[in-house]
Amino acid sequence: MNRLLKVPLQVKILGLVISLLLIVIGLLTWMFAYRESQEDVDQAEDLAMQTAKTLSYMPVIQDSFKNEEPVEDLSVVTEQIRDQVDASAVLIENRDGQIFSFVGQAIGDGDPEDRYRALVFGSNNLIHTGDGDEEVLKGIVPVMIRYDNYKKVEGTVTVEFDMKTIRSKIAYEIRTMLALSGGVLILGVFGSLFLARSIRRDTLGLEPYQISALFRERNAVLQSVKEGILAIDTQGVITMMNQSARELLDIKENVEGEFVTEVISSEKMADMLASSLHISNIELQYKEKTMIVNAQPVIENNQKAGTVFSFRDRTEIKQMVDALSEVQQYSQDLRAQTHEFKNKLHVLLGLLQLQKYEEAITFLTEESDLQEYHSTIFFQSILDEKVQAILLGKIAKASEKKIDFQIDGESSLSPLPVFIGLSPLIVILGNLIDNAFEAVMDKNQKIKVVSFFVTDIGNDIIFEIADNGKGISEEEGRILQKGVSSKGDHRGYGLANVQEELSLLGGTIEWDSKKGEGTVFTVILPKSHTKGE
Repeated sequence: MNRLLKVPLQVKILGLVISLLLIVIGLLTWMFAYRESQEDVDQAEDLAMQTAKTLSYMPVIQDSFKNEEPVEDLSVVTEQIRDQVDASAVLIENRDGQIFSFVGQAIGDGDPEDRYRALVFGSNNLIHTGDGDEEVLKGIVPVMIRYDNYKKVEGTVTVEFDMKTIRSKIAYEIRTMLALSGGVLILGVFGSLFLARSIRRDTLGLEPYQISALFRERNAVLQSVKEGILAIDTQGVITMMNQSARELLDIKENVEGEFVTEVISSEKMADMLASSLHISNIELQYKEKTMIVNAQPVIENNQKAGTVFSFRDRTEIKQMVDALSEVQQYSQDLRAQTHEFKNKLHVLLGLLQLQKYEEAITFLTEESDLQEYHSTIFFQSILDEKVQAILLGKIAKASEKKIDFQIDGESSLSPLPVFIGLSPLIVILGNLIDNAFEAVMDKNQKIKVVSFFVTDIGNDIIFEIADNGKGISEEEGRILQKGVSSKGDHRGYGLANVQEELSLLGGTIEWDSKKGEGTVFTVILPKSHTKGE
């Protein structure tokens, strides 16, 4: 069986075409021979009857029977008729069997019974007599003579055809048909060879079993790749989608043959997939996943034949990076807080050693009031634990850097909605507060103030971070774009990440800055969020 599967394509096509041609030619030849033989016999029968009838009505024969003897030109007329119809013999007899005319060559013996029905009933007879090469087709017609008040059968006209001659004609036609069939067979063989070579060129010289093996390997590779792969044609119809792409795009059913715009629920994603442009490492949010999309057009004969898309799930990597950033942020904040408390303990210890008890009490009272103030704000006004944790870390960091980090006493915040997680808040608030700290750390800046305000009155949550730094110039107005920063090269990713997280949460960011007076960043987050695709 394996040997049969590995037979070259050219041999398969040649064998198949020759077999089909032989079957078709054989059937057509048999049908042609059968029909031709029937038609030739039918024609001979009709010709025998028509010739006999024609002779029976000819005046020269009528006169011969009226005169009861053949006229002088009877045999000449009979011979002419026989030659015209190519009959074997023509026999004219009276009722008593007297021959008035006989031309041609008789085949076999005549039987008086053959003329019985014509003489007695005046009917036309068509009979076959003899066997094999001596078979004869006879058309026997009565000769009716009109007298004054009646007609009378006075004799018969018999026209004979040799069946051997008819069969020879049929055999000649069959040989002609076979010759034509042989020519068709030869053309079919050359055509099959041309077809096989053309197919072989189209298949890059690969045999069918090799193509099937490559197809199975290709499917196995595509299905095993963790990266999602999607192929569409020039009409936007999906031609292939591997399992990873189904999982990434959350597609359960088989969608091959459907338009990509009908399968992908995201308009932005569908527009990207329907585009004919080359796409390289485009980050796209689809449902709850962040994906990196690449597109490679398929070019055939200098024309686009389709596009292959690849998807990489960035969600897991992003979650891991966010988790690491979160841990790093906590570590830095705890380090700053620990360092700050060590400094305060050292100050307190020094005051006690110097017996500056009044100063020590004052120092402790100020710290206690500050902690009570923060506690009052945190536990009575700002009730979200995630924001509390971020602010506590930033307070310690600000104290370490000698920055006056002020939390507005008018702030108010209930627990945030579930969709606003800790990681987005660290990215948004952490970057904005850190940028404000950096903005006020100028060497010429004597008073370093950063303020924080939050409110959730209404349908939105509003965060406001302000600093009294040097401000942002018009040339630096593109700071929300990735890689753009006023702090030098290889910077400018913090605010771009803030913008990205806000777009995922459906929020916006605004900023206002005056040169030499400072900058205010305002973040607006909706309380209810319909997840964008």
